[in-house]
Amino acid sequence: MADPLPGIGHNRGPSMDEGRAWRVHSWTRARAQAEETLPVELVRMRMRRAAELGMSYRTYASVRATAGRDPAALVFSSNALGLHGGRGPEPSVRARLDGLRACLRIGLLTAPLDPVALAEDLPLDRLYRAPPPGARWPVLRGTLARIQEGRPASSFVLIGAAPGEAEWAAAGRLGAYLDAARYFGA
Repeated sequence: MADPLPGIGHNRGPSMDEGRAWRVHSWTRARAQAEETLPVELVRMRMRRAAELGMSYRTYASVRATAGRDPAALVFSSNALGLHGGRGPEPSVRARLDGLRACLRIGLLTAPLDPVALAEDLPLDRLYRAPPPGARWPVLRGTLARIQEGRPASSFVLIGAAPGEAEWAAAGRLGAYLDAARYFGA
């Protein structure tokens, strides 16, 4: 009679019966051989995509692993863009935004910044009002669902700089959150 299949929660690792050392060795070796190695052309393609998104390859790979897909849109908070006191983004930030290719560039502006008034001044594809400070999760979720325009949430990456903006990504089930300092290299 055959042994029954392992139940739910079993990782199909080596059992603890006699001969354990050999099974652990075999298991470790099999796992090492099964690890994914990417073909060189795929790595080159992903490096080009990282450059299009204005990210280092390491950051891009991290975002891709977190989201499970390629980012289709980058969402920038007004804090990440440095929009304080009525002044526009720094020239380096503006140049970075201008250099983005093959992705949707979205801005989330906190009050009192007006998306309509700033539409001409910012090199972004879309501007929306950001959730109010201290907003509850349903409000955050609704705001972030509105900016997605029917696209999968996991294809959006939020770039923020203020405390609490990482919660926006979690509430909206976005693909990833990046700190502005990490993204812009400050």
